[in-house]
Order: sequence, then C-alpha cells, then structure tokens
Amino acid sequence: MSALRQETAAAWAARAHGLDRYRWRILRARHGLVGSALRFARDALVDWYFGMYARLRLARAVDAQSCDFLLLQMSPKVVRLQRKQALLAALRERGHRVEDTALQKPDTILAERLLRRPPQPVPTRYFLQAAHAQWLVERYAPKILLNDRNGSFYSPFLRLALNRRQCLLVHLAHATTVESSRRLGMNDYDYYFLFGQSSLEALAERKLRFGTSTVVLSGSYLIDQNFDLPPADPQLRTLLILGVGPDKEKEVGYCRTYALLGEWAEQNPDYRVLVKLHPRSRGTFWQQAAAALGNLQVLPPGYSLAEAIKNSSMVINIMSNAVIEAALARRPVIHVNASGEPDIFNQSRFFGECIQDVALLRQRIEAIQRDYPASLERAAAFSEYHLASGANGLGQTVALLEQLLAGRSCTGVTLQAVGIG
Repeated sequence: MSALRQETAAAWAARAHGLDRYRWRILRARHGLVGSALRFARDALVDWYFGMYARLRLARAVDAQSCDFLLLQMSPKVVRLQRKQALLAALRERGHRVEDTALQKPDTILAERLLRRPPQPVPTRYFLQAAHAQWLVERYAPKILLNDRNGSFYSPFLRLALNRRQCLLVHLAHATTVESSRRLGMNDYDYYFLFGQSSLEALAERKLRFGTSTVVLSGSYLIDQNFDLPPADPQLRTLLILGVGPDKEKEVGYCRTYALLGEWAEQNPDYRVLVKLHPRSRGTFWQQAAAALGNLQVLPPGYSLAEAIKNSSMVINIMSNAVIEAALARRPVIHVNASGEPDIFNQSRFFGECIQDVALLRQRIEAIQRDYPASLERAAAFSEYHLASGANGLGQTVALLEQLLAGRSCTGVTLQAVGIG
C-alpha cells in the first residue's frame, strides 16, 4: 500500500486550510473579487454553523464492525438505482466482506449523531465533514473505502482517517470524467480509478486540482461480458436512442433535439425506433411519441442497456455516457444534438459532425447502411479511446481492488495538486 502518506502533527488542519484555498480559486474562476468574497463568507458562515452544531452532537460510542470494502455512495437515491450491484456481487462472490452505505445529508448526520471526534484539531467550518469521516471509519473499519461522490469535501478527511489505520481511499469514477464540472477538480484519493485515456487527459489538463492521487485506468466496473456483442445485421434497421437526464430534458435545445428525432421516426416508418430513458427520466415526450407512432417503443425501466444495444443496429447519442458501451458493443453511433452544447465525448472526431436537422440525419443513416463495416471501425476506435479493459472492466476493477487489498500497489500516473497556491 505504497500510496499511504505519513500524517503530520497538523495534517487535518492543514487539509482544511487547503480546502479554503481551493474553494476560493473555484469562486474566482467564475466571479469577481467582491462576488467571490461575499460567496466565500456566506459558505463559511453556513459551514461554521454546521460545525458548531456537530461539536454538540458527537456520538459517545460506535457500534463497530469491520469489512474488506466499504462502498460509500453519493446519496441514498443513488443506492436505490442499484447501478453498482454487479461490483458488490463480484466482490462478495470472491469471499470478501463488503458493506454498502450512502453519504447522508448534514441534517441526517446531525440528527442521528453520525459523528466522532477527529484525532487532530480541525477548524469548526470543517468539523462536520471531519467528524463524520471519522465516524464512518470507526463504524465500518474498512480496509479499502470505495468512494463515488465527485468533489466531496468529505474525501480529504476520509483519506486522513483511513491512512491512520493503514487503509486506503479509492475513488471510483461512475462515468467518463471529460466534462467541465468543477467537482472533478477534487483529486485527494490514494487511488483514482478512471474509465480510460480520455478521462486521464481531461484530468491532467485541468487548471485547478486539489490533492494528490495515483490515477489508474481500470475501465468501467459497470461493464461486463454482456457488452461483448457480435455486430448486428444492418438490415435489422433498428435505431436505439439514448435519452438524456430529466434536467436537460427541460432545456430548449434538448427539446429541439427530441423533436428532431421524433420527426425522423415519423417520416421513416420502415425503421424501428427504441428509446432507452435515463434512469431518472419519466420520459414524457417519448411516451407521447410512442402513443402516436407505431414504430417507436419506450423500453421499460428493467430493460438492460446491454439488451437494448443487442436489439439495435445503430445508436443515436445525444449526451449520454452510454454511448461508450454502445461503441464497445459494436454498434455504429450517430451524434444528434441541437442544443449547441460542447461535444464532451469528442464524438465528431470519430463519427463525423453533430447532426442538427432531419435531412442530415437521413443522410448519415443512409451512409452507415451503405458501409456498415467502416462505421464499426470508427466505433471501435471511439471505445478504445474512452474505455480501458473493454468488456472486462468489471473483472479488471475487481482484480485491481484485490491487488490493493493484498498490500500490493497499482501501477498508475501520479497527479499532483494544481492551481491551489
């Protein structure tokens, strides 16, 4: 476990002061000096309030247990989606003790006294995060904690609490990390498991990073051999549309995109159109379209992505990480997006310009039908760029975690803090 770092006498307070500098730089990247100062003061006051309250709500004792792996998911709602059940099952099948929990909201943490005093002094504004991190480590005593909340201010304190026990914090990316989200500047983990080369390049190019980690291209633990599919018959003439999240579905640009695809489906009744909704989407637009069009079907919630791809001959992606699984599964991809937002997956490099009207969509589909093998080659190149380990992402992730559990380090790239000062 060579990633472990020696703790100094004031490591916890130093980490808190570093977070202050990091949060200030985040604000300054978006606001002027006065606006940043006001927002920083507001946030500090809220944090101080929670910290003061946390000092009064410390648990007197902890019902301690121990495990090999603790999966700390970003919220109870994410736990209910059960996206990580395959990873949990694979670890348990290999005889490991695995626990699964979620990071609770501050109100819940305080109400239920999920707090233990940190081993070193911490400024009051970070006392809640540090005390809850200490409680989690004392409660579950994991040898390796698997974290998946991007940008969490709990992460630095979780790492400190774990390293005191010679244990590790491993951050599992739950998607490619190519977007511009400020949360992706958090880099304070012993190991950071990324999907592939594109994610590493994006992280390395960020102008602001907090912390140091060893980045490992593990592939996706969400992918297994179910995505290792043979090419489809081009004459299947079935398109799979990958829906966007409910927040984006409300935006004008994405409404235009949906309308464009619905218009194409109406004009081409000889094609079958399947819609795979985002897990949190109610699919109002597509449900209405399916009621009006005989060739369009909204797949039910329990219908797996792998099965949806298997039953299609090409995939239309708007803004979904599932495009990587589609390309891996040997399906031609068409990028359709009338929102004007940046192409964070670099799809135009592999699949041609983004489609923004029905006529161009018709031309692109006809081109794919004429030269299906060339489209498959482009899909393969795209998946290799974004995804290490291919369809063995789950198996590779489990193997790497077992390697760390056995006390052996993982080969990776060390990324230091940037822009903190």
